[in-house]
Amino acid sequence: MNKTQWLDEALWQRLNAPTSEGSTLPNAAYIDPEFFQEEREWVFKKNWVFAEFAHKLAETGTVHPVQVAGQSLLLTKDTDGIIRAFHNVCIHRGAALIKESKTNCRNIVCPNHSWSYSLKGKLLARPHFFGGDQHDTQPTDCVSSNLVEVHCDTWHDWIFVNLDGQAGAFSSHIAPIVEKLEGYDLESLHLGGSLNFDIQANWKLAIENFIEPYHVFSCHPWLHSFVTMAERDPPTFEDHILSCGYTFKETDPTRGEGLPYFPNLPDHKKNRGEWYVLFPNFAFEIFPDQLVVFIPTPIDAGVSKETISLYFVGDGAHSEQYHHARNAVIKNWHDLNLEDIGILERMQEGRLSDGFDGGVLSPYWDPVQQHFARLIYQAMVPTSSMGG
Repeated sequence: MNKTQWLDEALWQRLNAPTSEGSTLPNAAYIDPEFFQEEREWVFKKNWVFAEFAHKLAETGTVHPVQVAGQSLLLTKDTDGIIRAFHNVCIHRGAALIKESKTNCRNIVCPNHSWSYSLKGKLLARPHFFGGDQHDTQPTDCVSSNLVEVHCDTWHDWIFVNLDGQAGAFSSHIAPIVEKLEGYDLESLHLGGSLNFDIQANWKLAIENFIEPYHVFSCHPWLHSFVTMAERDPPTFEDHILSCGYTFKETDPTRGEGLPYFPNLPDHKKNRGEWYVLFPNFAFEIFPDQLVVFIPTPIDAGVSKETISLYFVGDGAHSEQYHHARNAVIKNWHDLNLEDIGILERMQEGRLSDGFDGGVLSPYWDPVQQHFARLIYQAMVPTSSMGG
């Protein structure tokens, strides 16, 4: 596929122009099935991307299938406590190994010919391999005989994978976020609730909407009454990290009034709300008393799934004492997201129009939209000689 049909030099110039004179991605980036497939190959397979929540592999001996960029992967947790990722396919005849999550597994057995593998991916045995009752119980120890491992790392409750293995160390990828979160004791967080949505919109629209507060006064007027547009920071960006935030003057019951705060939180963070996107699609908000992870997972060019996971500090996650405050936060996120989904689906519909193809942007709020578009472009056209 010739990607220059969408991502040409003229577009790159618009993405690097002053925001008031530039644009974001063309309509095809949101509606074209071929663009979607290229995006899987160049964005999701070549970057560190979110795969699953670690709490779903809480028990030793868990094997858990996931889908990432159209690939079926198998996550395992062995007795050493390490979560690993493999392609979910037997090396013999290509049968999918695991169709649903299992616990208390000592090994992985293919349903086709009962070849077995350890939870570390090592081939253990091949029944009748040399003929009837001639079993291979000590297969040759070579990498090509084992499950195909995928680079995998875990940050708190979040598992990331890099399918092509060329994205560099995960520690380097996550370092800028870790630095920005200094002062927040993430170990004090516990999952307190989750929400799931199906949306008729491209995943990029969800990320673009998440990181810009410009829509708040119009789409979420009651949220605007909590922090006005004049009090909201413009979004910023640094390499593969997008961010924005605000300082609030007083607490709001719908934001979890009365919930416990992060321990030893610096004073300047006690009235801050901050948003972050780790390219391509791991997004979260953090407040003094909670962290909310927002994952839009691409299904096809015009369909996505959204998962929102809400973490609270200490007893705030489960104690009956905080039941009302916790539920208020969960309801707030549910209602906010329904409002956003309505707009996302309208924007998806608009991408079918010949009257739109990239947008007219606000020089104050939308530089981050241009930068996100540049990240997509650079991921998909990595060898181009591009300035800006």
